[in-house]
Amino acid sequence: MRRWCVLGVVAVATLAGCAVPYDDDGEMTSTGQLDGAVSLSADATPVVVDTDLGGDDLVALAFLLRHPSVRVEAVTIAGTGLVGCDPGVDLVADLFTALHLDPVPVACGREEAGPGAAQLPQDWRDVAATGSGLPRSDTTLTPVRESAPELIGSLAKEIDGLVVVALGPMTNLADLASARDELSRLAGIHAMGGSVGGPLLDGVAEWNVAADPEAFATVLVTGVPLTVVPEDAIPEGSPAALSAPVVGNIASTMDYPKWWDLATVAALVAPPTNVDKGAWRLDPAEPGRLVRTEDGPIRMVRSLDAATLESEYELAFSAD
Repeated sequence: MRRWCVLGVVAVATLAGCAVPYDDDGEMTSTGQLDGAVSLSADATPVVVDTDLGGDDLVALAFLLRHPSVRVEAVTIAGTGLVGCDPGVDLVADLFTALHLDPVPVACGREEAGPGAAQLPQDWRDVAATGSGLPRSDTTLTPVRESAPELIGSLAKEIDGLVVVALGPMTNLADLASARDELSRLAGIHAMGGSVGGPLLDGVAEWNVAADPEAFATVLVTGVPLTVVPEDAIPEGSPAALSAPVVGNIASTMDYPKWWDLATVAALVAPPTNVDKGAWRLDPAEPGRLVRTEDGPIRMVRSLDAATLESEYELAFSAD
C-alpha cells in the first residue's frame, strides 16, 4: 500500500487506458465470471494472507485464491492498517461470495499500533471500509476464536512450508514473534512494505511500514526467511487483466499509480531475479524508508518485470 485517489464510476470510464467496459447507461459490464475453486498444482504453496483489506489487498487476495500455485489456508486482518475486524470480516465474506468460494478461517489482530506510528488518512480508511468497489452481498462470517497471531502460530505448527503473505502493517507477525516461538516454524514471510529509493509523499515513504514501524522493525530481526517487495520495485500503471469480473469492479473505482499488493503476490509465484540480500533498518527521519546496513539474509526485491506480472495476472483472472 502506498497511496491512491478515489474516483467516481462515471469519471473512471473516461480514464485513458481503462480496460473495464461500460454499457450505454454507464454501468460496468464484463464477460464470463470468476467462478469457484481452481485446480491446484501438486506443489501449491500454503499461505496465510495477512491484510488490511484496501482495494489493492482485495484484488491481491482474489489473485491468491484464483492462482493454481497457491493454497490459501487462512486470512488474518491487520487491524492497525486501513480496516479492522469490523467491517473487515464482512469484506472477506463478500469477496469469497463474489468469487463463489467457500471461506477459509479468518482471524483478527489488535487495532492499536506501536510507538511512532503514522496516522493513516481518514478518507483512505473510509473508502476501504466500503469495500473499494467490491460487489457487496451482505454476507458475513464468524472469525475464529483465536487471535490473528494465535491462528498463524497454530497453522505454522500444523502445515509444513507455510508462508505468510503480508500486505499490511506487520503487527500480527510482530505479536507472534513476541509471544510464541511458532514464527520460527514458518517457511517464510513475503511482504509488501517500505521504500528504498522512492520519493516521500506528505512526509511518508510507504504506509505499511509507517503505520506500525515498531512491528516491521521487529520482524526484520526475527531470522525468519523474509522477502520484501518495496514500493519502488513495482511497475507503474494498471494491469490489463484487471478488466476481469469482480476485480474489475474494484479497479474501476481506484486510480492507483501502481498496484502494490497485487504485484507483490504475483512475485510470490514468479520470483524475481533482481534481489539484493542484506540487513536492513528503518530510517526514523523518513517513515517507511528502508536502509541497507550490511550483508544479511533479507531478500529485498529491487525491480519487477511488468510482462511477467501480467502473465500471472491473466492466469489467475481468466474468466471461466
